Amino acid sequence: MKQRTHTWLAIRAIGLLEDAGVAIGLVKILKPNITSTAIGAWIPDLQDSKLGSGDIDNHVLKMKPYKGYQKKRFTLKKADLFKKLGKHRKMRDFIDDWDSVLGSSWWNDPYKADPTPGEHIPGRAMALTTTLIDQLILGDPDIASKVPGSVSFAHQVNSNARSRSEQVATYFFMLSHFVADACQPCHCDARRLSGYSNGVHKELEAHWNKIVGTYFEKSKLTANTDTPYKVLKAARAVDSKFDITFDSSVPDLVSGDTWLEMMFVCRAAFAMASIIANPTDFPYSSTKLTKFKDVFDPAVVPELLDDLDKAVMHDAVLNIAIIWKEVWSTFK
Repeated sequence: MKQRTHTWLAIRAIGLLEDAGVAIGLVKILKPNITSTAIGAWIPDLQDSKLGSGDIDNHVLKMKPYKGYQKKRFTLKKADLFKKLGKHRKMRDFIDDWDSVLGSSWWNDPYKADPTPGEHIPGRAMALTTTLIDQLILGDPDIASKVPGSVSFAHQVNSNARSRSEQVATYFFMLSHFVADACQPCHCDARRLSGYSNGVHKELEAHWNKIVGTYFEKSKLTANTDTPYKVLKAARAVDSKFDITFDSSVPDLVSGDTWLEMMFVCRAAFAMASIIANPTDFPYSSTKLTKFKDVFDPAVVPELLDDLDKAVMHDAVLNIAIIWKEVWSTFK
């Protein structure tokens, strides 16, 4: 996703936590810093962050048919994936509604990505959740007043070494980037058509950016003097543009583990990529340039793009809120 979209998704997740009345202490950390630290939501895409978050391999989990001997390990039936996603995710609804495009045979085959261990979306998300827990443990008095429980050794830590709310908020925004990328079908599909410069990927993200609107453009956001209330109101107003609504609750992790949860979300995104561009028509071996209009033809399947928009945007916001809530729930 592009900068505007990443920014909106993260800010909207703050509103979702607030509306659900969960992780209120976290909302109190994020909300006052909503415009000053939102840069974290797009830092991972900046070239200067390449040595840290910015390596492109950290943003993807690109799957393809698996030819090895552990076929059972890398085969995931639709019913099993749906259990891992839970009933609250719209990616599940999208797959169910459009599954006839794939057919049962697709679900019988094994698929696998081949990233460097830890250098992919689930690994990066897990690393940041651990980092954030440590930051909250070492928080300054303002952070400590919001985090449940107490840290007996906090007074022994140099005051300049303790985490400030701006630091913590920036890292929460950075975490949102990878959680959102897990919902982007092109980030989970190894075919050339899903490469950023090939057409579909870039144009799809430009399409989302246009819908989100210029309010969340970085040049405007960094100069924005609106109150956090107004910023969240603007974020909530985007829901109708994607025709999405959110429940009044934020569920727990289904898998009980951030890494596993993101693995299954990526698997769902891969299935979605295979729906919007069926491998029968767009094979893994193809090196053909594939444009946006080749995949989303309104004359053939007018609802496909709308349904994809709803599923990806809804679940990206929800997943960010779920993972953020999971970090916060570490503290009782």
